[in-house]
Amino acid sequence: MKLFLILAVSVTFIISIFTAGYDSKPGKN
Repeated sequence: MKLFLILAVSVTFIISIFTAGYDSKPGKN
């Protein structure tokens, strides 16, 4: 169960990094 929790947290962290990278690109806003 702890492994699943760590996996879920890391996946959410990676997704947030990707979305932040896409949002910071010029022309998005």
